[in-house]
Amino acid sequence: MLVKDFLFNKKLPLMTKALDSYALRQQTTAKNIANADTPNYRPERVRFEELFHNEEVVLKGVETKSGHIPLGKVNSGVPVGEKEYRDIPEAEVFFSGENHVNLDKEMAESAENQIRFRLVSKMVNKYFSGISSSIKGTNS
Repeated sequence: MLVKDFLFNKKLPLMTKALDSYALRQQTTAKNIANADTPNYRPERVRFEELFHNEEVVLKGVETKSGHIPLGKVNSGVPVGEKEYRDIPEAEVFFSGENHVNLDKEMAESAENQIRFRLVSKMVNKYFSGISSSIKGTNS
């Protein structure tokens, strides 16, 4: 039961939420770049990694015996990426004019997001190939 719980209820949902959040971040970055010439457009961003700094997600104890005292709050699940408006530094407000899209920053974040997406997709691939090889009894 513990192996099944770890494989399908803890590890896989985190990776799928990460892939969903990175896809949403890529769409949001593309939207920001597309609206670079739109007057009064306020760029958006997707928060995902910051949600793991929340102590409700970080502090979670594991009870291996019924007599253990529970540690931390009950885990409410895996965080999902959230869209929000980007904070615009004071220096960029005067630099950008009517809109506040910094193309250099957007392109850098897009490249970083692609690397993260590729890493998590490789982890999902290894995850399922490991399960497949354990079912088949092969070592690949």
